[in-house]
Amino acid sequence: SLMDPPSVEGWHTGKEWIDGGTLMERINFASKLVSDPSAPGVQELVGRLQEQGASSPEDLVDAALDFAGPLVVSDNTREALLAAASEGGALSFDGDEAIEATGQRAAQALRLVIASPEYQFA
Repeated sequence: SLMDPPSVEGWHTGKEWIDGGTLMERINFASKLVSDPSAPGVQELVGRLQEQGASSPEDLVDAALDFAGPLVVSDNTREALLAAASEGGALSFDGDEAIEATGQRAAQALRLVIASPEYQFA
C-alpha cells in the first residue's frame, strides 16, 4: 500500500520496484482503459488517423506510439506491433462498420503499446 513502503528508505525509484506481479497489474489496469473501442481516448486516436488520411498498418503503429507518448521503441517491439497491425490489412473509414473495425484495431494497437517494456519503463 502507499503508506507502507518496502523499507525505511521509502519508495524506491526506477526499475527496481517493478516485479512480475506489479508489472502485470499495471498492464491489466492500462489495458482496461483502452480496451473499449468507444472509449474517448481510442476515438481520439481514430479521429487523428482519419484526419491524417492514415491507411497503412505502419500509420496505425506510428499514431499509437505517438498517442501513448510519444514513445520510441526497439526494433523488435516495432516489428511485433507492425505484425499485429498488419493482420487486418489497410485501415478504412468508409462507413460505420469500417470505422468500428478501425476503432477495434486502434484499441488493440494501444493495448500492445502500453504492454511494451518501453512504455512500462518510460
